[in-house]
Order: sequence, then C-alpha cells, then structure tokens
Amino acid sequence: MNIIELAKKYLTPDTISKVATETGEKESNVNRAISAFLPIILGSVIDKNSGTQGLLHTLKSFGASRGLSSLSTQTVDSPILSQLINSVFGSNQSTIINKVAEFAGISSNSSSKLFNLTSEATLGSLGKYANDQNLGETEFSNLLNTNKSTLKSLLPAGLGLGALGLGNIFGSDKPAFTSPDPVIETPSRKIEPEKKPYVDPVRYDEPEEKSNIWKWLLPLLLLLIGGFLVWKYLQKDDGDVTKTTTTVDTMQVDSANTVISTETTTKTYGEVDLDGAKLKAYPGGLEQQIIDFIKSPEYANSTEEQLKDKWINFDNVNFVFGKTDQLEGDSQLQLENLSQILKKYPDAKIKIGAYTDNVGKPEDNKALSQKRADYLKSALDKLGVGSQVISAEGYGAEFATVDASASDEERAVDRKMSLRFSK
Repeated sequence: MNIIELAKKYLTPDTISKVATETGEKESNVNRAISAFLPIILGSVIDKNSGTQGLLHTLKSFGASRGLSSLSTQTVDSPILSQLINSVFGSNQSTIINKVAEFAGISSNSSSKLFNLTSEATLGSLGKYANDQNLGETEFSNLLNTNKSTLKSLLPAGLGLGALGLGNIFGSDKPAFTSPDPVIETPSRKIEPEKKPYVDPVRYDEPEEKSNIWKWLLPLLLLLIGGFLVWKYLQKDDGDVTKTTTTVDTMQVDSANTVISTETTTKTYGEVDLDGAKLKAYPGGLEQQIIDFIKSPEYANSTEEQLKDKWINFDNVNFVFGKTDQLEGDSQLQLENLSQILKKYPDAKIKIGAYTDNVGKPEDNKALSQKRADYLKSALDKLGVGSQVISAEGYGAEFATVDASASDEERAVDRKMSLRFSK
C-alpha cells in the first residue's frame, strides 16, 4: 500500500483550486507546498511511531471519526488533530511551515493553513486505513517502513532534512539548510569544499540532486497536466443535459463501515422520460427502473408479500463521509427525480431500506443505517411526497452476504440504500 496515495485521493485538483482561492495564493504554489508537506508529514509519523506510545490508537480514532470529503483551510481545528500534530512534530512545526513557505513561494500564514489541511488529509486517511484494516503495532510499523524509499524520493530537493528533523529517517545524503559548508561526497572520498558565503544547497551542481528533482517534478507535472485536461473536458459539457462525472476511485468507509458511495467507474447523465417530462438521470438507473416497474403488469398484479423481495438500489445518493444527515454531489438531484415520479403516480407507496456490510459492531451498523434511512424519508417529506413513503428502516448488516474478512471491494455489494414498492 502506497501511503502517499491514501492522502492524495482527498487532495484533488478541485481541492487545490479551492484552497488557492481561500488563501489568495497561486494554484501552482499551493500544489508545490502540499507536495512538500506530504512526505514531510508521513516521514515524521515514521520517526515518531516507534517512540510515541498510543500514536497508532490516536490515528485510528481520528481516521474513524473524521470526514475528509470537504477539506478546506476554513475548517475548524479538531482537538484530536491538534494532539496528533503536537505529538508528531513538536517544536519542529514552525520550522517546517516556514521552510515550506520559502520553498513554495507563499506566505507563512498560507503555509500554516496548508500544513493543517495536508495534516488533516494525511493523518486522517492513514488512520482511516489502519482502522479499516485493523492494523496492529507491528503491521502498522511494517506499512510505514516499506514506504520510506518512496517518501525519500518525493521530498523536494532544497528542503533540508536536518532543519526539518527528518535526517534520522531518510538518511543524511540530502543537504540540510543548517549546514553552511556541505560535504560533497564521491564514491571513494569526501572533499571539503572551499569555505564560501552560505548559499542555498540546492544550487550545488550534484548529479544526485538533479536526478532526484525529476523523481518528484515529472510526476507532479503529469498530474497537473492531467487535471487540466480533465477540467477542460468537463467544461465543454456545461450547457448540455448529458454530463460525464468521474466517481471516486476507492470506497469511502465510515466508523460503522457503512458506505453510500459510487464504484470506480465513469457515469454519463442522460434523459429519462417520465410521461413527456425529462429527468436528468443515469440511463438504466433507479429512475428508469422504478418508472418501468410502475408501468408493468407485474406491479399491478403483485401482492405485498411478492413486493417484499423487489428492492431497487439508489445509484446517485451518497452521504458525506461519516455523516448521517448530509448528502454530497448530485444526491439531491436523484431525490428530486424520485419525488417527481411519486407525484406523477400518487397511488404508489414505497419503503426505504439502508444496509451495511459485516464489519463493525452490529448495534453501530444498525443505528447508523437507521439514521440514514430516516434522513432520506425526511428529505422526501420536504419534497412533498412524505405520505407516499410509508416507512424507512435501517437493517445494518442483517442481510449482508459477504464475510467480514473479504476485501473492501467485495463487501461493497452489502453497503447500499434501496427502496421497494408497497401496496
């Protein structure tokens, strides 16, 4: 597992653009600062892990309780995040912030905000992974140690390891800001350079430094170019009913392991016909399925007992990570579509069900799924069709079919929000 990727999935181009606006800094400089903070933060976790009692437990608690889908520099500080930052960085915090500010060409105030934001994404996602995978101390240490070389290659040249307190982690082969007379090493001997006024070590023409620059600069450039191309592609469809949306590339798991999320896929909006009215929805999705079912002889002839097994899954209703009362993305669109369909067929009655997988405490899964089911019923009531939603029930893991030891992707089939019709 590449622990850098755990945090980067939350530090998206959209997030970088948003925080650039909030801080008043250029997006390129914000991206440069975050790219520097990522290996520094994770490197510091490696350094402190063996000597800080309870670090893994605190990380797990933070990862299990923290929502990461709406990162912002305006986010109110969390006491547990502050505790983690103090435990991991101690007195090095201000030094790191100032060095990265100088490196990225941003103000110290902006650097401090970006440090907190990157720490939240990095420590939150790492703690979330450790909690989801139920890692012990040994497994967690092995995970960190296997990523040392990757983190070292991503640390930008010019950020002194000694000044940042990371020299013991990655080794002392990179020059430190605090050394006015760095030693230039060759394979056979060390040569003390001629004494000269201090200059930034990054200006020394060392072949190793040049090669290390490209180790992080080239992937960064490719990432920026890719993000720009995706942005341009999405912009051209702004005026069209059909819009392509790329979903997150991993499932989002909250403290009760209940996921209301999408799969790794690209979905395209189209038009679903509701007796002449056009609904913006995924072709073949929930809207089309319930319209087809209402019109079918099967619905007209089914008894209540027969309808009990005919559940249809929501495919565009997603809760904010760790929340039971806050939706994200285009979730409201699907609820509005559902309300229009129910208004078109006022005799139709539905029941809502919410489900989790087998991981976690049964009572926690049951409670969380019930709150989410209640929230959808309340939302539909506000849209004027509450009388047609006759019940909402959270089943937890009662109907889960995949074993708790299976992979997260395999267990995803059990995590869903659904509805069925009732007589």
